[in-house]
Amino acid sequence: MTATTPTVAIIGAGFGGLAAAIELGRNGIHDFEVFERGDSVGGVWRANAYPGAACDVPSPIYSFSYALETRWSARYGSQPEIHAYLRRCADRFGITPKIRFGAEVVAATFADDGWSVELASGEVRRFGALICATGQLSRPRIPEVPDRSSFAGAQFHSAEWDPAVSLRGKRVAVVGSGASAIQLVPAIVDEVDRLHVIARSPNWVANKCDHATGGPLHALLRRVPGLARLQHNAEWLWFESRVPMIFNRLDPVRTVFQAWLRAKIRREIRDPALRAVVTPDYKVGCNRILPSNDWYPALDRSHVSVHPHAVARMTPQGPVLADGTVVEADVVVWCTGFTADEYLAPIRITGRDGRLLHTEWKDGPEAYLGITVAGFPNMFLLFGPNTGSITNTITYLLEKQARYARMAIQHLATRGGRLEVRAEVQNDYQRWLDRRLRATVFTSGCPGWYHTATGRVFAVWPGSHLEYARRTARFDPADYTPGA
Repeated sequence: MTATTPTVAIIGAGFGGLAAAIELGRNGIHDFEVFERGDSVGGVWRANAYPGAACDVPSPIYSFSYALETRWSARYGSQPEIHAYLRRCADRFGITPKIRFGAEVVAATFADDGWSVELASGEVRRFGALICATGQLSRPRIPEVPDRSSFAGAQFHSAEWDPAVSLRGKRVAVVGSGASAIQLVPAIVDEVDRLHVIARSPNWVANKCDHATGGPLHALLRRVPGLARLQHNAEWLWFESRVPMIFNRLDPVRTVFQAWLRAKIRREIRDPALRAVVTPDYKVGCNRILPSNDWYPALDRSHVSVHPHAVARMTPQGPVLADGTVVEADVVVWCTGFTADEYLAPIRITGRDGRLLHTEWKDGPEAYLGITVAGFPNMFLLFGPNTGSITNTITYLLEKQARYARMAIQHLATRGGRLEVRAEVQNDYQRWLDRRLRATVFTSGCPGWYHTATGRVFAVWPGSHLEYARRTARFDPADYTPGA
């Protein structure tokens, strides 16, 4: 690259940040720095160390396409394995020396065709371009429950697991029934004395087609040329084939699928009343379908109680639910998700002419291709608005976003200055997204984190991964306003 290649700041060292850094490095752009607030790479896979934590996407496709792993212990990798994989990738591609650990970015300000990045320590660094890869699932959300601090026992979010707290023989309340809860509850059910699952709204749960992968398969994947790639491609195509299910026109098929999922509930739960409590009242696919073979049997255990009500307030003894039930507990675990609708918070992002990103996004985040935002030149997002993967693997989308950002940075290298997506291009794209989303199950009305309080869907990509790859395959300077 030429001497005019902009220096690049990358915020975050999870899958997204590593995808960006590796993409730059593999294409000859080496003048970048990664800022990571944690003490290692991994993002959510560093933070989410609760019992049973694992991926709900098969590991052969939940990995970089250029760094396929051949030694997963099972089809679905565990949190320690995924964390170790990301550390190996950072080392293999020479990214680790470029990461500043324990460096939390608190603000980024655009001026004079560049970005000033401010750290919590007060240090300010100057860069030509900014890549934000903090993800949508980086800040734990705990509901604002009255008197929460009055609880006499231990309490923490599942993403902030306290390993010093023993659950053995304890009365434990798990608040939530999403992706973390369905892994945590089966993992601790045999350890606790009493388990309360406070699940205001149930999720659709499907079978998890998992299996152990031992030494013989590992040896074959390593030694047979192309076998790991074949495994990856087969898994990828199978998941990509599920895309039509997000569209309303397939409601007849959806009805059959829901009947099959209800049959799973009947097979795995004996109590008719409990069956009713765990059966969703919304269309399958409206939010993420969770894979588990252990969730329903765990709920059906004699020492487990399921409460279909929200937590109204806390007392020293435990949560008080909306129906007045007092749940006495020694430990409360909040499996209540993340602040996905507050993307990039609490970082203060100031763009051209002093505009604040969080003000611009007051009605919900939006970005062209989920990557660039009008008014914020030379800034690129990974896992930005409407790029969540619901049918396949997010790593594929991250690779395409990193590629697009790299092409834009290479374009900047040829002319310098700034590059800002035109407002009319972003608005046209958002109108297309809204039209497409209206044809999907995501707007049919259901609980979850895919939409804002006003109902606007901001989190998921409403199409195939191949379509997203096609839309991001080429950087078109005509979509952008250059600046000297």
